[in-house]
Amino acid sequence: MSIKITPIYTPKLPDPMRIAVFASGGGGNLVAAINASLKFPELLKVVLVVTDRFGIPAIEIAHKNKLKVISYDFEKECGVWSLCKKNPAYTKRYIEKGICFHNRILKDIRSFESGEDIKIDLIVLSYHRWIRGSLYTNFKDRMINQHAGDLTVMDRKNPKKRRYVGINPIYDALMDKVVNTRTTTFLVRDGYDDGEIICQGPWVTYTQETQVTKKTAWSHEQKQKRESDWPSLTFALTEIAKGNFAITNKHHFDDRRKIMHKGKILPYGGVDLSKLK
Repeated sequence: MSIKITPIYTPKLPDPMRIAVFASGGGGNLVAAINASLKFPELLKVVLVVTDRFGIPAIEIAHKNKLKVISYDFEKECGVWSLCKKNPAYTKRYIEKGICFHNRILKDIRSFESGEDIKIDLIVLSYHRWIRGSLYTNFKDRMINQHAGDLTVMDRKNPKKRRYVGINPIYDALMDKVVNTRTTTFLVRDGYDDGEIICQGPWVTYTQETQVTKKTAWSHEQKQKRESDWPSLTFALTEIAKGNFAITNKHHFDDRRKIMHKGKILPYGGVDLSKLK
């Protein structure tokens, strides 16, 4: 089978790559994306912020930078996952409401695009919700996510299943006696932390001398945001904006597609930032 290459983004000079950031909390990745756009204005520009709740720092950051904000209260409209997941009927309704929630956001994005006479080229997720439905379909292979866990580590019982997925990957890794952790930047697929890996940030060493707790893991995660998360996102954004990342029709052992960077097919973990000079 001949290799087929599909760029994640093709530069449209002199226009920069236009980005929408989805945020659920403090806005650290939003700041990293904004800083990248200020440093490389010819390459990329954050033009829109979407949030799933009100009154969060990400909204303040957006307003400070004069960015348009689309904001709704997900839990008020769709429910709370921890209260729904044990009941099949509630789970089904939660998922259906979530799809409607995000379909409406897609309509708002299209209205924004029409009003500004632009197109969103890439979505960056720093976001607590699983995106399904038309929003996912519309931005398929044009949506990236940041995950605090090393997604190259596979489950001990299932070699095709990623081990450190979900909301507490750092705590889970530290409880496994892992000393070094890192952030993974990946393409979003219709699965749980399931997409192709673009790059991984530098390793961050756990230095707490006390026993691992949720509190010490959280402290380590804040350090990792600065030292691995934000560098990984900045690298991914600038290299995508240059047209250097592409998706191929070749597959890894777990059926995820192989990613190409600057004409070279990457290993499973994408570009390893700890090895870049």
